[in-house]
Amino acid sequence: MSRKTLDEAADLSLNVVSLSRASSFSGTVDQPQSKRDQLKKPVRIIAATHFLPFTVSVSEKTPEEPYEWIVSRRSGHTAMYAGIRSLVGSPNTSCTQLGWIGCYKDLNGEEHHCDLLSNESRFNIVKKLEEYNAVPVFISKEDANGHYEGYSKHILWPLLHYMSWNDAHPMHPAWWKSYVKVNKTFATTISTIYKNGDIVWAHDYHLLLLPEMFRNMHPTATIGFFLHSPFPSSEIFRSLPHRKDILYGMLGSTSIGFQTYSYARHFLSSCTRVLGLESTPTGIDNKGSLVSVGVFPIGIDAKSVQERRALPSVKTKMKSLREMFANKRIIIGRDRLDEVAGIKQKLEAFEKFLELYPQYQNNVVLIQVTQPGQMRQPKLEAKISELVTSINSNYGSLEFMPVLYHHSFLDTDEYMALLNIADLCLITVIRDGMNTGSLEYVVCQQDKHSPLILSEFTGTAGSVSGAIQINPWDYESVAQAIDTAFRMSPEDKTARYKEMHNHVMTHDAQYWASAFIDDLRATVLAGQTNTETPSLDFGLIKKEFAAAKKRLVMLDYDGTLTPITNIPAQALPPSEMLSALHKLCADPRNFVCVISGRDRQFLELHLGGIKGLALSGEHGSFIRYPGGDWLNLLAEMDMGWKEEVMSIFEFFTERTAGSTIEAKETSITWHYRNADPEYGEFQAKECMNHLENSVVSKRPVEILVGKKCLEVRPISVNKGEIVKRLLGTHPDQWDFVACAGDDKTDEDMFRALRTMQRSVAEQGTTGSSVSAQDYPHYFTITVGPSDKKSAAAWHVTSSHKVVEALIELASTE
Repeated sequence: MSRKTLDEAADLSLNVVSLSRASSFSGTVDQPQSKRDQLKKPVRIIAATHFLPFTVSVSEKTPEEPYEWIVSRRSGHTAMYAGIRSLVGSPNTSCTQLGWIGCYKDLNGEEHHCDLLSNESRFNIVKKLEEYNAVPVFISKEDANGHYEGYSKHILWPLLHYMSWNDAHPMHPAWWKSYVKVNKTFATTISTIYKNGDIVWAHDYHLLLLPEMFRNMHPTATIGFFLHSPFPSSEIFRSLPHRKDILYGMLGSTSIGFQTYSYARHFLSSCTRVLGLESTPTGIDNKGSLVSVGVFPIGIDAKSVQERRALPSVKTKMKSLREMFANKRIIIGRDRLDEVAGIKQKLEAFEKFLELYPQYQNNVVLIQVTQPGQMRQPKLEAKISELVTSINSNYGSLEFMPVLYHHSFLDTDEYMALLNIADLCLITVIRDGMNTGSLEYVVCQQDKHSPLILSEFTGTAGSVSGAIQINPWDYESVAQAIDTAFRMSPEDKTARYKEMHNHVMTHDAQYWASAFIDDLRATVLAGQTNTETPSLDFGLIKKEFAAAKKRLVMLDYDGTLTPITNIPAQALPPSEMLSALHKLCADPRNFVCVISGRDRQFLELHLGGIKGLALSGEHGSFIRYPGGDWLNLLAEMDMGWKEEVMSIFEFFTERTAGSTIEAKETSITWHYRNADPEYGEFQAKECMNHLENSVVSKRPVEILVGKKCLEVRPISVNKGEIVKRLLGTHPDQWDFVACAGDDKTDEDMFRALRTMQRSVAEQGTTGSSVSAQDYPHYFTITVGPSDKKSAAAWHVTSSHKVVEALIELASTE
C-alpha cells in the first residue's frame, strides 16, 4: 500500500497542528525532530467499540458450567475492525480492543445472554479473550436492550440520519437511563486497564457519553472519538431532548473525527447553537480547552477484498451467474432495508429508466440485495414489494424479470461474484455515513472497469471522484445516468476506474486508522507546550491567609463571583457570596476590591451596601475606595470617539436580531449573546473591521473582544492598572495577595501581579526571580479548566468554587 513513512506523517501532522490550531497552545512546534521522536515512542491504544469483533461459543469439552470457550470473528463493521486491527502491526503501537461480548452460543447454536452465566464461566471468557488482546464488557440484558435496541437504534440512529427522533419512535424514559449506564460501564471497564500514556479511542453513536465520563475519571487522558454515522444539521439535532448531554459527552475528547467535512461542520454548528461555545473550522473552545475536530474518511480492507474476490469458490459462482444472466446487463445494488438506504428511490428511478429508454427492456436486470435494517419497517417493505411487482409486471415476462429482489443475507462468495461480473453498481442512499459497499465494488472491478453511480448524499461521494454522482430524488436524471454509464466508452471507463481504484487502494482502513491516531498524537504533543494550571490548593490558601497580617483580595464579578447569564441584568450576587464579602470586609486586616466591567450604578446597587468594600467599574475607569466617592480616572480624556462607535454599533444592531448596545460612561459594548450564534460571530468580525478602519486607527481607543461581546474603551484603561494602583508604591507591604477572574480582561490583572511579584522577589535576599508558586502568598486564580491558556498560577472550575474559597477565607480566624 502506498503510504507516507511515519517520519513524514509525524512532520506533516505537527506542521498542520501548528498552523491550524495555534490558539490551543502557547508557543510553536520548534523542535520537529524531538516531536517526531516522541511520535515514535511505543503507545497502547484502547479501542472501545459497542461490540467486540469476536463472538464466543461453548466448547464441546464443557457441556456443563463452568464453560470453556471457542472464539470466532463477528460479521459486520469490517472496515472499522480492519482499521483497528491494523494498528497492532503498526510501528510502535499495540492495541487492546474493548466492547460488549453480546450473547453466547450454546452447543446447539442457540443464543443466550451472559446474565445467565456463572462467575467462573465469565472469568473464562475474559481469560480466553486475553489471547486476542480483547477485553469484554458485561452488560445486563435489561440495560443492553435499553441502550442498543432502545436509545441507540430507535432514537439516535434515525436522528443522525436526518429522521426526527419523535417521528421514528416514541422514546421510553428507561432507554436514556440504560444508555447512560452502559456508557458508564464502558468507562469503568476501560479505567480498570488504563495506564498513563495510553490512548483511548471510542467509536460511534453507541458511546457518545463515554469521552466525558472517562475524562472525569482521568483528566489528563488522551481520548479520541470517531463518529462513523452522519451528523445532522443543528436544526435536526437540536430537537433531541438530551442534546446537551450528548454534545458535552463528545467534547470530553481530545480529538473528534468525522467522515466528511459537512458532518464536522454540522457538529461545530450544533456546539455553537446549542451550547453557545465558540468554534473554528478545526475545533471547539470548550470552556477554555480546545477540542480538535477533523475529517478522516474511512476506507476498506482492500487487500482482504482482493484476496477474497480471487478465490476459486468465487470464480465458480461467477461462471454460474454469467450463465444465468447471459446477454443481460447487470446492475447490482446492496442495501439495508431502511428508509435512508434509498431502495424505493432506486426502484422508481429504474422504472423511469425502462420507460424512457425502451431499447434496454429485456436486456437489463437489476439485482437488488437487501439485508434487515436497524428496525422493522412494514410500510417500507410493502412499498418495495409493490414497486418490484409493478416493474416486473409492466416490463417482464414469463421468461425474464427485470428486477431480481433478494431480501436476506447473501453468501459472501455470491456477493463477491456479483460485484465482479456487474456492468454497473447503483447506489441511491439518501443519507449514509460512508457506504463502503461502493469501495468494495471498485476493488472487484479490476477486470471490467464498470462504472459506479453514487448518490451525492453518501460520505464516499466526496472521495470517489470517478463515480457518476446523482440526486436520488431526481428519477429522470438517475435514469439518464444509467444510460450514460451503459454508453460510456472503454477509454472513459478506464480513466474513471483508475482514479477510483487509486483512491480506494491508497486510502484503505489502515490508512484511516493510522491517520487518525497520528493526528491525535500530534495534537497532544503540540498541546504539551502548555503547562497545565494546577487546581487551587484550598488548604494552602487558607494557611497563608491565616498567617498574614495585611491582605489584599481582588475579584472580578461576572463569571467569577456569579455565573455568566444570557441577560446581564440577571447576574445577581448570591446571598452566600454577599455574606462572605461582609465578613471579609469587617476584618481590618483585609482590603477587598471588586474590579468589574460593570458600570458603577450596577455595582453601587448590588454591592455598595457592603461596608469596607472597594469597587472599580468599567474595567478600571472608575474606582470607589471604602467610605469615599467614585473617582473618574478618565475625567480629562476626550470622549468624542463615543459618537462614532455608537453609530457603528447601531448599524450592526439593526441588522443583527438579538443584539444590544450597552452604553457606559467611558466605554460602549455591543452584545450578541442572544443573536444567532453563527451570524452573530460573522457580524462581530464585520463590526471589528469597521471599527478598526474608522475609529481605532485614528483615536486612542482599543477593541476588547469579550464573551459574545465587543467593547470599545480608551487604550489606557484596563484592570491591570487598577491592580497596580491598589498595590501602591510599596507592594511588599502586603503579606497575602489573591486575585480571581475568568476572561481576557482579567489576564491584565494576572500579568500585572506577576510583574509586581517578580519585582518584589528580585528585591529580596535571594536576588533572583521566582515563580508564582514559590511565593504562595500571591494567588492568581482563573476560572476555567486546567488547560485554559492563562497567566494565572491556579485555577478553579467554576464561580461556585470561587465563592466556596471566599467562604473558607471568611471563616478563618
